[in-house]
Amino acid sequence: MKRLLFTIIFAAVCILNAIQIDLNTASLQEIKTLPISEQQAKDIYEYRYYTAFYKSIYDLRKIPSIDQETMLKLRPLVEISHYTDLDDTELRREEIYYLLERLGSSEGTQEGFADVWEDYLMTPHNVNKMSYNDILNLPNVSPIDAAAVIKRIALQDTIIDYRNLRSTSGLSHYGATNIRNYVFYHEQPAQQKLFINYQLRYEDKVFEDDTKTLYKEIFRDKNDASVRESDHSYWGYFNLSQASPAVSNKIRLRYGNDFKAGILYSNQKGESTFTENTFADNLDDAKYYAAYESQLDFLGNTRFKAYLGNYRVTFGEGLVMENTDYYSSRKTGYGFSKRILGLTEDLSRTDEYALKGAAFSLENKYSSFTFYYSQDKKDAVIYDLNGDGIIDSNDKDEDGKYQAVSYVTSSVRFDNDDLRGAEAYFNENLSKKINLAPRKDILDETIIGGRWEISPIVGTHVGFSGYQAVYDNAHFVVFDQADIAEQFIRDSADLGKWNMQSSEIQNMYATKTDSYKRNYRQVVGIDWRTNIGNTSFSGEYAELSVEGGTMKIGDDPSAIVLSSFTQFENFNFISLFRNYDLGFDNPYSRAFSEHEKFDDTVLDKNPHTLTNPLIADMFLNSAQAQAERGVYFETRYRINNYLTLNRTYLDIWERLSDGRRSVRFQGDLDYRPIYALSLRTKYKNQVNRYDDDADRGVSKTNETAGIVTAYLSNRDRLQFEYRYTKVWGPPYPYLTNNAESPYVDDDPSSNYDTTVQSQVLMKGDFLKIDFTHNVNDNLRFRTGLGFWNGHGVSHWDWEDMEIDFMGMQGLKYWVLLQNKIANNLYVSMRFRAKHYKTKELEMRAWWNEPVTDNEAYFRNINMDDYAVRLQLDWRF
Repeated sequence: MKRLLFTIIFAAVCILNAIQIDLNTASLQEIKTLPISEQQAKDIYEYRYYTAFYKSIYDLRKIPSIDQETMLKLRPLVEISHYTDLDDTELRREEIYYLLERLGSSEGTQEGFADVWEDYLMTPHNVNKMSYNDILNLPNVSPIDAAAVIKRIALQDTIIDYRNLRSTSGLSHYGATNIRNYVFYHEQPAQQKLFINYQLRYEDKVFEDDTKTLYKEIFRDKNDASVRESDHSYWGYFNLSQASPAVSNKIRLRYGNDFKAGILYSNQKGESTFTENTFADNLDDAKYYAAYESQLDFLGNTRFKAYLGNYRVTFGEGLVMENTDYYSSRKTGYGFSKRILGLTEDLSRTDEYALKGAAFSLENKYSSFTFYYSQDKKDAVIYDLNGDGIIDSNDKDEDGKYQAVSYVTSSVRFDNDDLRGAEAYFNENLSKKINLAPRKDILDETIIGGRWEISPIVGTHVGFSGYQAVYDNAHFVVFDQADIAEQFIRDSADLGKWNMQSSEIQNMYATKTDSYKRNYRQVVGIDWRTNIGNTSFSGEYAELSVEGGTMKIGDDPSAIVLSSFTQFENFNFISLFRNYDLGFDNPYSRAFSEHEKFDDTVLDKNPHTLTNPLIADMFLNSAQAQAERGVYFETRYRINNYLTLNRTYLDIWERLSDGRRSVRFQGDLDYRPIYALSLRTKYKNQVNRYDDDADRGVSKTNETAGIVTAYLSNRDRLQFEYRYTKVWGPPYPYLTNNAESPYVDDDPSSNYDTTVQSQVLMKGDFLKIDFTHNVNDNLRFRTGLGFWNGHGVSHWDWEDMEIDFMGMQGLKYWVLLQNKIANNLYVSMRFRAKHYKTKELEMRAWWNEPVTDNEAYFRNINMDDYAVRLQLDWRF
């Protein structure tokens, strides 16, 4: 009677509320409430349990006890939900979908890391057999956390699950949560399966403002007003307003845990595309690798790696070797700015500093050894030796070699024949011909390098590393101090633009000088790390061999980094000291710094004065650290459940090219009255040339931001940000000695005067709204809207995974859509529109008289920029 009553009530509720029973998820008890016999209910349940999930209502007819009449009776009362039978690999993807999604959007320095971390996610290793470096290389895992895990393993204390891992002495909660998705806790059945990842990325956006400026520079003599046509610039000559979009295709394969391979073909914006090139050119421009990684038990649990093709090597603090095209300021090696140490694959978009050849490494708990060999062609800025204005094979010296000034990562890699045609065209309007120009794949580079590490105890090591780069077809040259400015600057009237900071150009490395001639560059170094209690101490010292003794330390240009990292459960503290000699010119160095090489030189501040604007790419895309000496402190402190001091740092440093001393402070305080509401205040203060207020180089920047973030249900998020910035510059005088200037006090005997500019104060503000909505487990969109008013202040903004710099005044909006179309197919689409005004300029004569030229006044121009990015990831 009770059962009958329950059935009647349940059926009534179903009818009244239009509730249907899902045959793919309902329990046996729920199925029994349907108007069928108990045996029929049992048959329906057991068919799903033992035979297959239901794909449609008509599958009920496959059950002998269900006739057509019964099926029709059940049809309005039941539903069939979509169900896919997932294997272990697909289930793993489901569990870590949000992590794969995040890695797939990585840019710049993080791009190469994503492939390594994704392999760990899809084919995790047994944490009980991982090495110290394996664990340290996982995202956001600190040296203290890695040492705590390895010490436990060394004591034969097996880690059996995450809860057990969390109880490891010395392992922070943050470290444990970052480890858990990348490891297993016991040996998994050997999965000799083939994993394939394919990624297509299409991106069409405008060039950055600095890049656009140098390409639009018109080739003409300074006082020649007749040449104004746009085709007398690289922008017009190559029709860069219609530049082709950036497209990349990447395929990665992995068989089990031992074998992997991959290939990448990509073209940056403005470069020739895959369909325009020959097969040989495409193969030459592609990046690829094949690798074998295995645990060699017969060598005492030694991990072995071997790579053919493109690979990446990083050691210590990045002083000797870290081959990437991307620069990252304040790269401490901890947290979100960490390095993946050792030997890994490289299918990132790094091109100029890519290594291609063969490499292997052997590592156990006591020692490790890495050897690498690379032979590749590099882009470089070449000197017009014969002075004919055309840089070609006729510009080789008596040794049959080109004269190179520097490596260069070009914003657009034009073909050499196309560049020669452009230079010949531009030279027709120049009294001083183009004498410096980038050339694609002009430099033959062969690198042999390696590293040997000794690790006597867990968390402690000493490593010796070095490499030698041999240049078969070029000499690196540095012009004499007396005429270096004339080689870089087009018009003699602009030679005064060659500032003291440009001594960094004068101190570049040369393989051919008055005192020696060689065909190589050699860098050697030593790095170390040790953990004492809750603090990890590390450092690296490197030297560039010039004229010093081979075995003598300190007689060549050198660089050093010393750092420490202290960690407690709710607190960490980083301290770092660096000192890089002006002559330490290692193109593969990516150590900590505030600014990249050539910052504030003539390559940065006055690209319009250069003999060829394209050589400004030496600065714009520089990845090396500038010569600096300074100390840096950073901390994070979770005070209580409501208040957290997020990443807060102080940097005090001196730029060695001109002795400018600067200080930069940033604080970030997060208050959470409830967990779902974050109220953040950020403050930044930077003073350049803080030791001399009367110097023209002084500037003081203050920036204050308020950020309100609401974490909504279903992982949705709404964020508001307001930022206010002030930049102050000092008053300064000009002392002139111009024969044509007005006389002082109408006295014809005076031929000098002093003009004074008042202090400068620029202000600007920025307002942003950012909203993320998860429609369901498979669809998410994120959108942002920003307004800004610059008044001379430069504004920037993080959009999803990339940074955007804005103009003087305007607004922008962007939308990102991420969709999991199928279990192994993901697509993301991003659109951005930006509407802004350019800076208003009025050109005036030295004595503040208007220039008579009709084009001396440049009014605001309304600009409309649009950007589209499409990315497809197929994993199977």
